[in-house]
Amino acid sequence: MDIVFSIILTAAVVSLLWWRLGQSYRVQASHAEADLKSMDERLENAQVEMEHHRDAVFDAMTDGILVCSLKGEILFWNSACRRMFQLPETLPDHLTLLEAIRLHEVQEVFQRTIEKGRMMGVHLKPRGAEALHLMLNAVLVHHSSGKPGSVLLNFHDLTQLKELENARRDFVANVSHELRTPLSMIKGFVETIMDHPKMEEETLMNFLGKVQKHSDRLALLVGDLLTISKLESSQATVNLHEVSLFEEVSRVMNDMERAARVKGVTLKIDIPDAIKVKADPGLLEQMIINLVDNAIKYGSTDGCVEVRGSFNGNGQICVSVKDDGPGIPPEALDRIFERFFRVDKARSRAQGGTGLGLSIVKHIAQTLGGRVWVESQLGKGTTFFFTLILSEESHSQPQLMLEETRSAAKV
Repeated sequence: MDIVFSIILTAAVVSLLWWRLGQSYRVQASHAEADLKSMDERLENAQVEMEHHRDAVFDAMTDGILVCSLKGEILFWNSACRRMFQLPETLPDHLTLLEAIRLHEVQEVFQRTIEKGRMMGVHLKPRGAEALHLMLNAVLVHHSSGKPGSVLLNFHDLTQLKELENARRDFVANVSHELRTPLSMIKGFVETIMDHPKMEEETLMNFLGKVQKHSDRLALLVGDLLTISKLESSQATVNLHEVSLFEEVSRVMNDMERAARVKGVTLKIDIPDAIKVKADPGLLEQMIINLVDNAIKYGSTDGCVEVRGSFNGNGQICVSVKDDGPGIPPEALDRIFERFFRVDKARSRAQGGTGLGLSIVKHIAQTLGGRVWVESQLGKGTTFFFTLILSEESHSQPQLMLEETRSAAKV
Protein backbone atom coordinates (compact mmCIF):
# COMPACT_ATOMS: atom_id res chain seq x y z
CA MET A 1 0.00 0.00 0.00
CA ASP A 2 2.84 2.32 0.88
CA ILE A 3 4.49 1.50 -2.45
CA VAL A 4 1.34 2.35 -4.39
CA PHE A 5 0.93 5.58 -2.47
CA SER A 6 4.57 6.51 -3.13
CA ILE A 7 4.14 5.84 -6.83
CA ILE A 8 0.97 7.93 -6.99
CA LEU A 9 2.61 10.71 -4.99
CA THR A 10 5.70 10.65 -7.23
CA ALA A 11 3.53 10.68 -10.37
CA ALA A 12 1.57 13.64 -8.99
CA VAL A 13 4.77 15.57 -8.17
CA VAL A 14 6.22 14.81 -11.61
CA SER A 15 2.98 15.85 -13.30
CA LEU A 16 2.92 19.07 -11.32
CA LEU A 17 6.55 19.80 -12.14
CA TRP A 18 5.94 18.95 -15.79
CA TRP A 19 2.88 21.22 -15.90
CA ARG A 20 4.79 24.06 -14.25
CA LEU A 21 7.72 23.52 -16.63
CA GLY A 22 5.34 23.52 -19.60
CA GLN A 23 3.63 26.63 -18.27
CA SER A 24 7.02 28.31 -17.96
CA TYR A 25 7.93 27.29 -21.52
CA ARG A 26 4.58 28.58 -22.78
CA VAL A 27 5.13 31.91 -21.02
CA GLN A 28 8.66 32.12 -22.41
CA ALA A 29 7.40 31.19 -25.86
CA SER A 30 4.69 33.84 -25.59
CA HIS A 31 7.28 36.43 -24.54
CA ALA A 32 9.61 35.32 -27.32
CA GLU A 33 6.75 35.56 -29.82
CA ALA A 34 5.90 39.06 -28.55
CA ASP A 35 9.56 40.05 -28.76
CA LEU A 36 9.78 38.71 -32.31
CA LYS A 37 6.60 40.54 -33.26
CA SER A 38 7.93 43.74 -31.69
CA MET A 39 11.22 43.24 -33.49
CA ASP A 40 9.41 42.70 -36.80
CA GLU A 41 7.41 45.87 -36.20
CA ARG A 42 10.58 47.82 -35.41
CA LEU A 43 12.29 46.44 -38.50
CA GLU A 44 9.25 47.28 -40.59
CA ASN A 45 9.08 50.80 -39.15
CA ALA A 46 12.82 51.21 -39.69
CA GLN A 47 12.44 50.07 -43.30
CA VAL A 48 9.54 52.47 -43.86
CA GLU A 49 11.56 55.27 -42.26
CA MET A 50 14.58 54.46 -44.42
CA GLU A 51 12.42 54.42 -47.55
CA HIS A 52 10.89 57.72 -46.49
CA HIS A 53 14.34 59.27 -46.03
CA ARG A 54 15.49 57.76 -49.31
CA ASP A 55 12.49 59.22 -51.15
CA ALA A 56 13.02 62.59 -49.45
CA VAL A 57 16.69 62.64 -50.47
CA PHE A 58 15.96 61.63 -54.06
CA ASP A 59 13.03 64.04 -54.34
CA ALA A 60 15.26 66.89 -53.16
CA MET A 61 17.64 66.22 -56.05
CA THR A 62 17.45 68.30 -59.21
CA ASP A 63 18.64 65.33 -61.27
CA GLY A 64 16.10 62.78 -62.42
CA ILE A 65 16.65 59.34 -60.84
CA LEU A 66 15.06 56.16 -62.18
CA VAL A 67 15.73 52.55 -61.08
CA CYS A 68 14.80 49.53 -63.22
CA SER A 69 14.96 45.80 -62.72
CA LEU A 70 17.08 43.80 -65.13
CA LYS A 71 13.86 42.96 -66.98
CA GLY A 72 13.25 46.65 -67.62
CA GLU A 73 10.43 47.10 -65.11
CA ILE A 74 10.58 50.43 -63.25
CA LEU A 75 11.11 50.08 -59.50
CA PHE A 76 11.44 53.74 -58.53
CA TRP A 77 11.51 57.28 -59.90
CA ASN A 78 11.94 60.62 -58.13
CA SER A 79 10.05 63.87 -58.50
CA ALA A 80 12.57 65.44 -60.88
CA CYS A 81 12.32 62.46 -63.23
CA ARG A 82 8.54 62.61 -63.05
CA ARG A 83 8.57 66.30 -64.01
CA MET A 84 11.05 65.82 -66.84
CA PHE A 85 9.03 63.15 -68.57
CA GLN A 86 5.54 64.08 -67.28
CA LEU A 87 5.09 60.75 -65.50
CA PRO A 88 2.13 59.97 -63.19
CA GLU A 89 2.26 60.56 -59.43
CA THR A 90 2.01 56.84 -58.60
CA LEU A 91 4.07 54.09 -60.16
CA PRO A 92 1.88 51.53 -62.00
CA ASP A 93 2.69 47.85 -61.53
CA HIS A 94 5.01 46.22 -64.07
CA LEU A 95 5.51 49.48 -66.00
CA THR A 96 8.50 49.12 -68.31
CA LEU A 97 11.15 51.70 -69.11
CA LEU A 98 10.12 51.96 -72.76
CA GLU A 99 6.45 52.37 -71.83
CA ALA A 100 7.20 55.18 -69.37
CA ILE A 101 9.89 57.01 -71.37
CA ARG A 102 9.20 56.53 -75.03
CA LEU A 103 12.77 57.10 -76.13
CA HIS A 104 14.62 54.28 -77.86
CA GLU A 105 17.90 56.01 -76.96
CA VAL A 106 17.15 55.45 -73.25
CA GLN A 107 16.23 51.82 -73.86
CA GLU A 108 19.48 51.33 -75.76
CA VAL A 109 21.47 52.88 -72.89
CA PHE A 110 19.68 50.53 -70.46
CA GLN A 111 20.61 47.42 -72.50
CA ARG A 112 24.22 48.49 -72.97
CA THR A 113 24.54 49.27 -69.24
CA ILE A 114 23.55 45.67 -68.40
CA GLU A 115 26.27 44.47 -70.79
CA LYS A 116 29.03 46.94 -69.89
CA GLY A 117 28.25 47.88 -66.30
CA ARG A 118 27.92 51.63 -66.92
CA MET A 119 27.20 54.26 -69.59
CA MET A 120 28.26 57.87 -69.12
CA GLY A 121 27.61 61.20 -70.86
CA VAL A 122 24.82 60.30 -73.29
CA HIS A 123 23.06 63.45 -74.56
CA LEU A 124 19.29 63.39 -74.99
CA LYS A 125 16.76 65.86 -76.39
CA PRO A 126 13.28 64.41 -75.75
CA ARG A 127 10.75 64.92 -78.48
CA GLY A 128 7.87 67.18 -77.53
CA ALA A 129 10.11 69.14 -75.12
CA GLU A 130 11.84 71.59 -77.43
CA ALA A 131 13.83 73.38 -74.74
CA LEU A 132 14.84 70.29 -72.74
CA HIS A 133 18.43 69.06 -72.95
CA LEU A 134 19.53 66.11 -70.79
CA MET A 135 22.68 64.14 -70.08
CA LEU A 136 22.08 60.49 -69.18
CA ASN A 137 24.42 58.44 -66.98
CA ALA A 138 23.58 54.82 -66.10
CA VAL A 139 25.17 52.25 -63.81
CA LEU A 140 24.52 48.58 -62.99
CA VAL A 141 23.71 48.10 -59.27
CA HIS A 142 24.78 44.84 -57.60
CA HIS A 143 23.32 43.01 -54.61
CA SER A 144 25.44 42.36 -51.51
CA SER A 145 26.05 38.89 -52.93
CA GLY A 146 27.76 40.49 -55.91
CA LYS A 147 25.05 39.58 -58.41
CA PRO A 148 23.58 42.38 -60.60
CA GLY A 149 20.14 43.41 -59.38
CA SER A 150 19.03 46.67 -61.03
CA VAL A 151 20.02 49.58 -63.26
CA LEU A 152 20.11 53.16 -61.99
CA LEU A 153 19.64 55.92 -64.58
CA ASN A 154 20.57 59.53 -63.79
CA PHE A 155 19.13 62.34 -65.98
CA HIS A 156 21.02 65.62 -65.57
CA ASP A 157 19.21 68.71 -66.90
CA LEU A 158 21.50 70.78 -69.14
CA THR A 159 18.75 73.12 -70.34
CA GLN A 160 19.92 76.18 -68.39
CA LEU A 161 23.52 75.65 -69.47
CA LYS A 162 22.38 75.37 -73.08
CA GLU A 163 20.37 78.57 -72.75
CA LEU A 164 23.38 80.36 -71.28
CA GLU A 165 25.57 79.02 -74.06
CA ASN A 166 23.07 80.20 -76.69
CA ALA A 167 22.86 83.61 -74.99
CA ARG A 168 26.66 83.85 -74.96
CA ARG A 169 26.88 82.86 -78.62
CA ASP A 170 24.17 85.35 -79.61
CA PHE A 171 25.86 88.06 -77.55
CA VAL A 172 29.23 87.49 -79.22
CA ALA A 173 27.58 87.48 -82.66
CA ASN A 174 25.67 90.69 -81.93
CA VAL A 175 28.72 92.46 -80.47
CA SER A 176 30.83 91.41 -83.46
CA HIS A 177 28.19 92.73 -85.84
CA GLU A 178 27.71 96.01 -83.98
CA LEU A 179 31.46 96.61 -83.75
CA ARG A 180 32.13 95.60 -87.33
CA THR A 181 29.76 98.20 -88.80
CA PRO A 182 31.40 101.40 -87.46
CA LEU A 183 34.89 99.90 -87.79
CA SER A 184 34.25 99.08 -91.46
CA MET A 185 32.97 102.61 -92.11
CA ILE A 186 35.95 104.20 -90.35
CA LYS A 187 38.39 101.94 -92.19
CA GLY A 188 36.75 102.70 -95.54
CA PHE A 189 36.83 106.48 -95.11
CA VAL A 190 40.42 106.48 -93.81
CA GLU A 191 41.60 104.33 -96.73
CA THR A 192 39.87 106.69 -99.16
CA ILE A 193 41.56 109.70 -97.58
CA MET A 194 44.95 107.97 -97.71
CA ASP A 195 44.45 107.01 -101.37
CA HIS A 196 43.49 110.59 -102.27
CA PRO A 197 45.62 112.87 -100.07
CA LYS A 198 44.98 115.88 -102.33
CA MET A 199 41.19 115.65 -102.34
CA GLU A 200 39.19 118.85 -101.99
CA GLU A 201 38.99 120.29 -98.50
CA GLU A 202 35.17 120.14 -98.45
CA THR A 203 35.21 116.43 -99.34
CA LEU A 204 37.98 115.76 -96.83
CA MET A 205 36.05 117.48 -94.02
CA ASN A 206 32.94 115.52 -94.99
CA PHE A 207 34.85 112.23 -94.75
CA LEU A 208 36.47 113.22 -91.45
CA GLY A 209 33.04 114.13 -90.10
CA LYS A 210 31.77 110.65 -90.94
CA VAL A 211 34.85 109.11 -89.30
CA GLN A 212 34.14 111.13 -86.18
CA LYS A 213 30.45 110.11 -86.23
CA HIS A 214 31.26 106.40 -86.40
CA SER A 215 34.07 106.79 -83.84
CA ASP A 216 31.55 108.32 -81.44
CA ARG A 217 29.16 105.47 -82.12
CA LEU A 218 31.93 102.97 -81.45
CA ALA A 219 32.88 104.70 -78.19
CA LEU A 220 29.23 104.75 -77.10
CA LEU A 221 28.86 101.05 -77.83
CA VAL A 222 32.03 100.15 -75.92
CA GLY A 223 30.87 102.29 -73.00
CA ASP A 224 27.47 100.58 -72.91
CA LEU A 225 29.11 97.16 -73.10
CA LEU A 226 31.34 97.98 -70.13
CA THR A 227 28.34 99.31 -68.18
CA ILE A 228 26.15 96.29 -68.76
CA SER A 229 29.05 93.95 -68.03
CA LYS A 230 29.60 95.59 -64.63
CA LEU A 231 25.87 95.55 -63.83
CA GLU A 232 25.42 91.89 -64.79
CA SER A 233 28.47 90.80 -62.81
CA SER A 234 27.48 92.92 -59.76
CA GLN A 235 30.79 94.78 -60.04
CA ALA A 236 29.20 98.19 -60.48
CA THR A 237 29.95 100.57 -57.61
CA VAL A 238 26.63 101.53 -56.00
CA ASN A 239 26.52 104.49 -53.60
CA LEU A 240 23.00 104.81 -52.21
CA HIS A 241 21.90 108.26 -51.03
CA GLU A 242 18.67 110.06 -50.35
CA VAL A 243 17.98 111.67 -53.72
CA SER A 244 15.29 114.18 -54.68
CA LEU A 245 13.50 112.45 -57.53
CA PHE A 246 11.99 115.67 -58.88
CA GLU A 247 15.41 117.36 -59.03
CA GLU A 248 17.01 114.38 -60.79
CA VAL A 249 14.25 114.21 -63.41
CA SER A 250 14.28 118.00 -63.88
CA ARG A 251 18.05 117.94 -64.45
CA VAL A 252 17.70 115.23 -67.11
CA MET A 253 14.81 117.05 -68.78
CA ASN A 254 16.87 120.26 -68.96
CA ASP A 255 19.73 118.33 -70.58
CA MET A 256 17.34 116.76 -73.10
CA GLU A 257 15.54 120.02 -73.91
CA ARG A 258 17.57 120.77 -77.05
CA ALA A 259 16.95 117.31 -78.57
CA ALA A 260 13.25 117.64 -77.73
CA ARG A 261 13.02 121.14 -79.27
CA VAL A 262 14.58 119.95 -82.55
CA LYS A 263 11.76 117.43 -82.88
CA GLY A 264 9.09 119.73 -81.49
CA VAL A 265 8.51 117.49 -78.45
CA THR A 266 7.06 118.94 -75.23
CA LEU A 267 8.57 117.61 -71.99
CA LYS A 268 6.45 117.42 -68.82
CA ILE A 269 7.00 116.34 -65.22
CA ASP A 270 4.29 115.22 -62.82
CA ILE A 271 6.18 114.17 -59.67
CA PRO A 272 5.79 115.14 -55.98
CA ASP A 273 8.66 117.62 -55.55
CA ALA A 274 9.28 116.69 -51.90
CA ILE A 275 9.79 113.01 -52.64
CA LYS A 276 13.14 111.40 -51.90
CA VAL A 277 14.33 107.93 -52.89
CA LYS A 278 17.22 105.66 -51.98
CA ALA A 279 19.31 105.51 -55.13
CA ASP A 280 22.72 105.95 -56.69
CA PRO A 281 22.49 109.40 -58.36
CA GLY A 282 24.68 108.39 -61.31
CA LEU A 283 22.78 105.16 -62.05
CA LEU A 284 19.40 106.84 -61.57
CA GLU A 285 20.39 109.63 -63.97
CA GLN A 286 21.57 107.12 -66.57
CA MET A 287 18.29 105.18 -66.34
CA ILE A 288 16.15 108.31 -66.74
CA ILE A 289 18.31 109.60 -69.62
CA ASN A 290 17.97 106.31 -71.51
CA LEU A 291 14.19 106.23 -71.12
CA VAL A 292 13.58 109.91 -71.92
CA ASP A 293 16.00 109.78 -74.87
CA ASN A 294 14.14 106.76 -76.27
CA ALA A 295 10.80 108.48 -75.77
CA ILE A 296 11.99 111.54 -77.72
CA LYS A 297 13.60 109.49 -80.49
CA TYR A 298 10.72 107.08 -81.07
CA GLY A 299 7.82 109.31 -80.05
CA SER A 300 5.80 111.42 -82.43
CA THR A 301 7.10 114.65 -83.96
CA ASP A 302 5.51 117.61 -82.16
CA GLY A 303 4.35 115.15 -79.53
CA CYS A 304 4.73 114.98 -75.76
CA VAL A 305 6.94 113.04 -73.34
CA GLU A 306 5.77 112.96 -69.74
CA VAL A 307 7.51 111.61 -66.62
CA ARG A 308 5.17 110.87 -63.73
CA GLY A 309 5.53 109.43 -60.23
CA SER A 310 2.94 107.71 -58.06
CA PHE A 311 3.05 105.77 -54.78
CA ASN A 312 2.29 102.06 -54.98
CA GLY A 313 1.73 101.52 -51.26
CA ASN A 314 4.63 99.19 -50.44
CA GLY A 315 7.43 101.61 -49.67
CA GLN A 316 8.19 102.33 -53.31
CA ILE A 317 7.33 104.90 -55.92
CA CYS A 318 6.45 103.97 -59.48
CA VAL A 319 7.92 106.26 -62.14
CA SER A 320 6.55 106.22 -65.69
CA VAL A 321 7.98 107.68 -68.91
CA LYS A 322 5.25 108.04 -71.52
CA ASP A 323 5.40 108.98 -75.20
CA ASP A 324 2.72 109.27 -77.88
CA GLY A 325 4.61 107.47 -80.63
CA PRO A 326 3.57 104.56 -82.85
CA GLY A 327 3.82 102.01 -80.02
CA ILE A 328 5.46 98.59 -79.79
CA PRO A 329 3.95 95.42 -81.35
CA PRO A 330 2.62 92.96 -78.71
CA GLU A 331 4.98 90.21 -79.87
CA ALA A 332 7.99 92.44 -79.14
CA LEU A 333 7.05 93.48 -75.59
CA ASP A 334 8.51 90.37 -73.94
CA ARG A 335 11.86 90.92 -75.66
CA ILE A 336 12.17 94.67 -75.41
CA PHE A 337 14.73 94.52 -72.56
CA GLU A 338 16.99 91.97 -74.29
CA ARG A 339 20.46 93.05 -75.30
CA PHE A 340 20.63 94.26 -78.92
CA PHE A 341 16.92 93.62 -79.51
CA ARG A 342 15.38 96.24 -81.78
CA VAL A 343 11.75 96.55 -82.83
CA ASP A 344 12.76 98.42 -85.98
CA LYS A 345 16.42 97.72 -86.72
CA ALA A 346 16.76 100.20 -89.58
CA ARG A 347 15.17 103.04 -87.60
CA SER A 348 17.18 102.26 -84.47
CA ARG A 349 20.49 102.37 -86.30
CA ALA A 350 19.46 105.58 -88.05
CA GLN A 351 18.77 107.10 -84.62
CA GLY A 352 22.23 106.03 -83.44
CA GLY A 353 21.22 103.59 -80.72
CA THR A 354 23.43 100.73 -79.54
CA GLY A 355 20.60 98.32 -78.71
CA LEU A 356 21.78 98.12 -75.09
CA GLY A 357 19.94 101.06 -73.52
CA LEU A 358 16.85 99.23 -72.28
CA SER A 359 18.89 96.28 -71.07
CA ILE A 360 20.98 98.73 -69.03
CA VAL A 361 17.76 100.26 -67.66
CA LYS A 362 16.56 96.83 -66.54
CA HIS A 363 19.79 96.02 -64.73
CA ILE A 364 19.97 99.46 -63.07
CA ALA A 365 16.39 99.10 -61.80
CA GLN A 366 17.23 95.70 -60.32
CA THR A 367 20.49 97.00 -58.84
CA LEU A 368 18.53 99.78 -57.09
CA GLY A 369 16.07 97.26 -55.65
CA GLY A 370 13.21 97.83 -58.09
CA ARG A 371 11.94 96.48 -61.37
CA VAL A 372 11.01 97.76 -64.82
CA TRP A 373 8.26 96.90 -67.31
CA VAL A 374 6.53 98.33 -70.36
CA GLU A 375 2.99 98.82 -71.63
CA SER A 376 2.16 99.82 -75.19
CA GLN A 377 -0.62 100.00 -77.75
CA LEU A 378 -0.01 100.37 -81.45
CA GLY A 379 -0.81 103.90 -82.54
CA LYS A 380 -1.28 105.12 -78.95
CA GLY A 381 2.23 105.33 -77.61
CA THR A 382 4.41 103.50 -75.10
CA THR A 383 4.90 103.83 -71.35
CA PHE A 384 7.91 102.48 -69.46
CA PHE A 385 7.59 101.98 -65.71
CA PHE A 386 10.23 101.48 -63.03
CA THR A 387 10.09 101.40 -59.24
CA LEU A 388 12.39 102.98 -56.68
CA ILE A 389 12.66 102.55 -52.92
CA LEU A 390 11.43 105.53 -50.92
CA SER A 391 13.63 107.11 -48.26
CA GLU A 392 12.49 106.64 -44.67
CA GLU A 393 11.26 110.23 -44.50
CA SER A 394 9.27 109.96 -47.73
CA HIS A 395 7.94 106.53 -46.79
CA SER A 396 6.46 107.89 -43.57
CA GLN A 397 4.62 110.84 -45.15
CA PRO A 398 3.28 109.82 -48.59
CA GLN A 399 -0.04 111.65 -48.29
CA LEU A 400 1.65 114.93 -47.39
CA MET A 401 3.89 114.74 -50.44
CA LEU A 402 1.02 113.85 -52.72
CA GLU A 403 -0.67 117.10 -51.73
CA GLU A 404 2.50 118.97 -52.74
CA THR A 405 2.67 117.39 -56.19
CA ARG A 406 4.07 119.61 -58.88
CA SER A 407 1.57 118.71 -61.58
CA ALA A 408 2.45 118.80 -65.25
CA ALA A 409 5.42 121.12 -64.89
CA LYS A 410 6.64 122.06 -68.33
CA VAL A 411 10.38 121.98 -68.84
